[in-house]
Parts: sequence; structure tokens; C-alpha cells
Amino acid sequence: MLDEGEITLPLWVEALARGETKGKFTTTEKPDVTKTPIPRYELLELNAYDNMSVQFSRGCPFQCEFCDIIVLYGRKPRTKAPEQFLAELQRLYELGWRRSIFLVDDNFIGNKRNVKLLLNALKPWMKERNYPFYLSTEASVDLAQDAELLELMVECNFNSVFLGIETPDTDSLALTKKFQNTRNSLQTSVETIIRHGLRVTAGFIIGFDGEKPGAGDRVAQFVEDSAIALAMFSMLQALPGTALWKRLEQEGRLLNAGANINQTTLMNFIPSRSIEAIAAEYVRNFYQLYDAENYLKRTYRQFLLLGEPKQKKGQRQVDWVGIRALLTICWRQGVIRKTRWHFWPYLLHIIVTKPKIWQYYLSTCALAEHFLDYRQIVREQIETQLQTYLSLKPLAVPVEAGESLAAPLPEQVPMR
Repeated sequence: MLDEGEITLPLWVEALARGETKGKFTTTEKPDVTKTPIPRYELLELNAYDNMSVQFSRGCPFQCEFCDIIVLYGRKPRTKAPEQFLAELQRLYELGWRRSIFLVDDNFIGNKRNVKLLLNALKPWMKERNYPFYLSTEASVDLAQDAELLELMVECNFNSVFLGIETPDTDSLALTKKFQNTRNSLQTSVETIIRHGLRVTAGFIIGFDGEKPGAGDRVAQFVEDSAIALAMFSMLQALPGTALWKRLEQEGRLLNAGANINQTTLMNFIPSRSIEAIAAEYVRNFYQLYDAENYLKRTYRQFLLLGEPKQKKGQRQVDWVGIRALLTICWRQGVIRKTRWHFWPYLLHIIVTKPKIWQYYLSTCALAEHFLDYRQIVREQIETQLQTYLSLKPLAVPVEAGESLAAPLPEQVPMR
């Protein structure tokens, strides 16, 4: 089953009813999302979830070469009606959900006019119910240039946003047609969003064509300078159907028919500079970004910048699982590890100076427990894939596109 479910799911259900056991269900039509039914949330075991997912829009107006969103959903964002979206939230509210909700829109602010209509309707709804949910989403970095939109999001109890920054290298951004990230200072934009009260996580990529040596180092430095605690750093992948995929296919540079965006995956095409250098920069900087002390310091600096919510809100649910997690964090980061010298003064300072958000601070600190182990997995899997890649002796790509491929890749350089 492919494409959007409003059209293909009924086709699948009809085929099942006819007794068919296989088939392909696809469409080129873009459904009207204002007719999308409310999800059957009552069928879920809600206690098994930390976050619930909802959607307001599909599509993105931009033209980033590597992104498959515009291929899947188009460049004209389609949005639900405000009352339709509120009905979905109401259903979750009635079922007793009082935790985080993630708006899975690939660019929540793709249609700013309709988003503001939604937020103006959502604001009184949330207030009447004492802000039962904590909202987060994904957005383009130009969010920083719309103060009204930022204020509305915070007033509606949004507390974090994921930004696709990709790289601080403007030449790479221009090459991949992510022009929206070149119009204003990225670091200033991140700081503006944080100061308004939205925690920033961000995506970063290494491996763009024409990329100058040290791209991974510049990404890591940007993350540190911008106090972005969570940086989703990965190597560039050509996704099927994207403009990047088609260009690389024409140039004979694709290595296989599949692709994924896991952080443990080597590039699936022949890059314009040594893949060994790219992989070495990636692994080294990923490892350093998630050093326990580096991560803790970034988290602390981000929360010092973070604007506190102005309105009085309901308290988060606290249960034994949460208490046990809190004790685990305090033991590991405040007693066992080298972070103990910073953990306690940082925590006390946040509690005193940011009393409304210290719980989020600890939650963000807790995520280090995942990345401390995961960074070793990244290193091992990338190194293993690189050895396989080099054993196949793929051809290197010349600096200028269009020239014949001739020179073999150099021997592997150890990353450690």
C-alpha cells in the first residue's frame, strides 16, 4: 500500500473483503485532509505511550533537493480545518490523555495563514482545559522571523520544535536549494526561537556535493555555539524520487536501490570528496557531541536562554516510573560520571532561576543516557560499512560534475 491512506486504505479493505491476499494499492491523487476522520485513539493502550501523534498539515512549500516530503505530499501544504483538529484533541482529552503530543507535520508553518487560524482557535481551547497537553512539532527555521507565530505557539503550550538546519555552510545550503536557511543568521534564528520559550532540536547532514573539508567540525561547532542540546546528525542519503536521487542516478553515482535516514548508515551514493574523510568527520564529531559532559553543558546553556511560560499551567503527571527515572539520572550523572562536578550546581541553578521548566531540563538531561551508548553503535556500524564499501573499490567522483569517473578511492584511514 502506497501514498496517502484516505484513498489507498479503502482500496486495501475492499480487496480484503473480496478475499484477495496480495496486491498493490497506489494513487497519484492528493486527498482532501479536511475529510480525514478522527483517529481511533480508543483502540490504543495509552499507558504504553510517552507521546501521542496528531497531524494538521501535509506538504511543504520549499524545494530542498534531498527531501522526499515534497515528492510524497507536494509543495502546496494542505491543512485540516481548526475545528476538525480541535475535535481530535478533544477525543484525546476525553480519553484521559494528559501528556505530550507531537504534531507530525513535516513543516508545521508551511501555510502560515492557516496555522495562525488554528492557533487562535487552539489558544482558548487549551486555556479552558488548563493546558492539558504539551505540544511539539517540526518547522522551517524561518519561524524565527515571525514573532506573532512564535508567541501564538508558546501561548498554545508548544514547548519544543525540531528545525532542519542541515549545515552552517551556505554554499552547501544553496547547492541543495535550501534557500530559506541562507536568508538570515542561523545562530541568531535559533537563539530567537529559544528565547521565546521553544526548546530547539535540529537536524544536521554531512556529505553534500562540493563540501569543503571540515564540514563535520563546523556542524559540531555550530551545535555548541547555538546551545542545541539534541542534534540529529547523519550522513546524507539520496531518497528515492527526490531531485537528488534523480540527479545522482543520471550521473551514475547511486550505489544501491534503497535508502534510509538512520544515523548508523553510510551514504548510498559516491560523494564528491573522499568518503573516508566524510565518515571520519562524522563519527568523530558525533562521538564528541554526545560526550556526557559536552551534552550536559549544552543542555544547561540552552535552558539558561529558554524563555519560561507566562501562563499558569497544569502540573505534569508524576508516577513511579518518572520518580525512578529521576533517581537514575541523579545517580548516574550526579554521582558516577565525570558530570557530577557540574550536574548538581547546574540543576540547582535551573531550579532557582527557571522554576517552571526545571522538569524539562532533567528530561533533556536524561536523553544523554541513550546517546552515550548509541554513539558507540554509530561508530562501529559506520566503520564496518566503510570497510565493506572500500573492499568493493567503488569509483571516486571528480570535483567537476560531468567528467568521467576514473580514480579509485584511497586506502582506508583509521577513524579512532
